[in-house]
This record gives sequence, structure tokens and C-alpha cells, in this order.
Amino acid sequence: MTPVIEISPSLAPHQPQKVDNCWIVGMPKEIAEAFGLPEGWLVALFAQPGSVIAQTNLAGQTSEARHREPGWFIKMPSEMAEAAKVAEGSLIAIYAKSGALYVEILPPPSPELKASINRILNKYKEAFEEMKRRGD
Repeated sequence: MTPVIEISPSLAPHQPQKVDNCWIVGMPKEIAEAFGLPEGWLVALFAQPGSVIAQTNLAGQTSEARHREPGWFIKMPSEMAEAAKVAEGSLIAIYAKSGALYVEILPPPSPELKASINRILNKYKEAFEEMKRRGD
């Protein structure tokens, strides 16, 4: 029997939600499309010291998507970071490769990196807005 998991509608749909011993996250539309899966496809994340394991059923993935390596980033909830014994504010990179899911934990960005990113965003603000307007 498949367990029924209820996702709270009051939380952001693409942010991990704690359920029993794992976190559940729905794939955003663009990410699900890149994976060749329906929007909202669920991924289970299991934290253990030093790592996070992602599980989902990729059997429904389109054949053309199997040859890509799509991925996305999620900010780790504090409780997940604590369970994985990593710094609060760490990010999770989830990507598919050869029909399997892989997860990498990235440390939180340093203050220097944040300042550099903000300088670049401000310097090229008009160009980024134009790309967004054009859909690039």
C-alpha cells in the first residue's frame, strides 16, 4: 500500500516540507519540464549527517529528458541543515543524471560573495530586465 502524504497548502509549494522522517518538495513547472515530468512532481529528501539523499520515481521521464542533466537549487530548511550537520543557510543542488537523482550540499555564500553578486546585479540591472522582458 502506498502511503498518502498531505502537503500543506499554506506553505510555499516548491519549498521542502517536513513529513515524518523526510522532507517533500514539489518540482517547479520549469524544472519538471526539464526533467520531462509533470509539474508538482514530488521529491523526497532524506537528511543524514554530511549528506542529503533525494528519491523520486523517474520512470515517467520522457526519453529526451533522460539525455539532459536538469537540476535546481533549494535553500535547506534549518531543521534539515541541523539533521545533515551542515551550516544553516546551506543550499541543496538536486540534479538528474542517467535516470537517477543526485544531491550536492553547497555551503551558504560568504558575505564577500553576496556583495559581489549584488554589485553584478546592480551593474547589469538594465540588461537583466531586458532579458527578462524578452524571455531570455
